[in-house]
Amino acid sequence: MMNEILELRSGQVAYISSLMAGFSLSIAVQIIRGKDQRLVATVNYLLFIVTTLLFLIALYIDVSISLRLVGIESFTEEALNKIGRIRNFSTSAATSAFLLFVLSIGVLGWLKSNRTGIISTIMVVITLSTIIVARNMISGLDF
Repeated sequence: MMNEILELRSGQVAYISSLMAGFSLSIAVQIIRGKDQRLVATVNYLLFIVTTLLFLIALYIDVSISLRLVGIESFTEEALNKIGRIRNFSTSAATSAFLLFVLSIGVLGWLKSNRTGIISTIMVVITLSTIIVARNMISGLDF
């Protein structure tokens, strides 16, 4: 459980979440500026907005917990368990946002053409499959 504290203090989830939220929102704005009224454009816009909001949830939770823990050096087992449960929300939001971001990239291809949409979808399926395999391998590490 002390890993939760180390992760919080490194600030990596907060940093990546803020960066990715900015990317997602920028892409959503560009879709609106393109004035494409097709359903695929609307779906893509909404996917990027949801992605942005999920990254912001992860950012808020991690930063809030980090600020609350400033100066505290020792933690009870109960406190570590509570921190772990709260961080589950943050980690779940960041992971969901990341996967939605990849999915949204695949949908972007459909804004260009059917052929580009098929190619981008295939690339996203390969990417998501690789991420899932790697995540399972990482989860299986036993120290």
